[in-house]
Amino acid sequence: MSSTRARRPGPKRRAARLLLLAASVAVMGAVMAATSPARALPREQARRLGEVDQALRELRVEDAEEQVVPLLGRHATDADVLLAAARVRFHQGEYDEAVGKLEASLARRPAGPPEADPRPAMLELYRSTRDATSRYVEARSEDGRFVIRHAPGRDRHLVAYALRALEGADRALQEELGFRMPGPVRLEIYPTARSLAEVSTLSVEAIERTGTIALCKWDKLMVTSPRALLRGYPWMDTIAHEYVHLVLTRASRDRAPVWLQEGVAKFLERRWREPEARPHLAPAMDALLRRKARERELIPFDRIHPSIALLPSQEDAALAFAQVSTFIATFYAEHGRAGLQAAVERIAAGADAREALAAVAGEPWARLEDRWRAGLRAEAPPDDAPRLLRMRLRHGEGEGDESPEVAERARRYLRLGDLLWARRRSGAAAREYERALEVAPGDPIIASRLARAAVAGGQAERAVEALEPVAERYPEHAPTQAVLARALSLTGDTARARRFAERAIRLNPFDPAPHCVLAEVAEDEAERATETRRCRELGGTSGAR
Repeated sequence: MSSTRARRPGPKRRAARLLLLAASVAVMGAVMAATSPARALPREQARRLGEVDQALRELRVEDAEEQVVPLLGRHATDADVLLAAARVRFHQGEYDEAVGKLEASLARRPAGPPEADPRPAMLELYRSTRDATSRYVEARSEDGRFVIRHAPGRDRHLVAYALRALEGADRALQEELGFRMPGPVRLEIYPTARSLAEVSTLSVEAIERTGTIALCKWDKLMVTSPRALLRGYPWMDTIAHEYVHLVLTRASRDRAPVWLQEGVAKFLERRWREPEARPHLAPAMDALLRRKARERELIPFDRIHPSIALLPSQEDAALAFAQVSTFIATFYAEHGRAGLQAAVERIAAGADAREALAAVAGEPWARLEDRWRAGLRAEAPPDDAPRLLRMRLRHGEGEGDESPEVAERARRYLRLGDLLWARRRSGAAAREYERALEVAPGDPIIASRLARAAVAGGQAERAVEALEPVAERYPEHAPTQAVLARALSLTGDTARARRFAERAIRLNPFDPAPHCVLAEVAEDEAERATETRRCRELGGTSGAR
């Protein structure tokens, strides 16, 4: 590993270089032609380099390895062979070796024109990834099929849950897509959004603007820890979502367009924990989709290219996900998993995605799209549709403040309630929260705080009454799920308490409360012991037997 660390370029320069990388890193043949007019390698070896490039783009890393090893044996000092080897090692997670080989490639051939040579931007990314993950801890599944790397410390609590999602997705996707990834499957969990930016082509601004906190790239799943967000996020489903991308890229030979990739991934992201694939849009996303459909303001599928992360806002990103996932759901409802697999096979063979879906359906693409749009417009969104909650990054330690998201007229009562809660006056706090809820009925932030105060005051039934109308409307608001789990356990409704505790953990596993609930309601002795330990390690207290 080189000890030389170049000064990190400024944000604008780095963004430009990473865009260059994203646009041109796959075109290794063109890079070689632009930067090395007189090739020294025999034609056979040049052909093999092209096969390495093709294999990496299709995530057939084992095939790329098979090609690059003999090339290295015969041409260990050739700049293009070293470039190919660096890319293979990076895809394998061997970041030290990837950096060393790429540095050697640059040293053995002067860099070409910046617009033609992606290697400087690649080296920046490789070094940044190596440095960002150098202290990460590695955990493996018992069979070695799954490898999880994470920052030392609290993210160790994620490993068991992440393995559960990976193993469930592995089985489900083999059924749904008819393909199983060769192992090992790698997952990296980053402690902050800035960490994700350091190891990807995204900026922190883009991550916050669109809520893109996970990627599938370079033959690995890249996910931000839920502790990086103010109230967590559906991180286990997100792992499964990125796994769909991994499998679909391989199954389609990297020929599936972004809209199809995102549609299938969103549609199948919960399949790991459900017996069959089905639509599952949150109420706020569904209402947004139907409103935009009626207003004729849907986003053209091609505008989603090259990434949802490049759309202008979180609302646009949510709308794009809703559109493509409901289109796939409509297709799946009519043609089933066999139809989806047949379309993917056609795409892998070189067919355009629209033509492949139309061929399987036996009707023109325009008719497929028109029927889907008509279905969206057939049902109007409710007048009292829930609002779209922004995904908010955590800045610094502490609980964070959700109050800016509450309607301004209710905010004064909310903040007064918070002051009383901080002084341990739960009854007085509950009264102020009730006033706030009268001004902003159904607000999950206010309702969860009212319920929390009610539980503290020994009024669990009152807490359940406040949260039951809210929990299904805002299924991704972690405090609502966690407080409702506690309230239900106190009323003796252990089955529902378990369900909402598990929901809360799938959003924010660092909140001790749902673990403490599971420790109390578990019937299995091993589960009770595990959840009691987690409850205590995270700072909670459990009344488990």
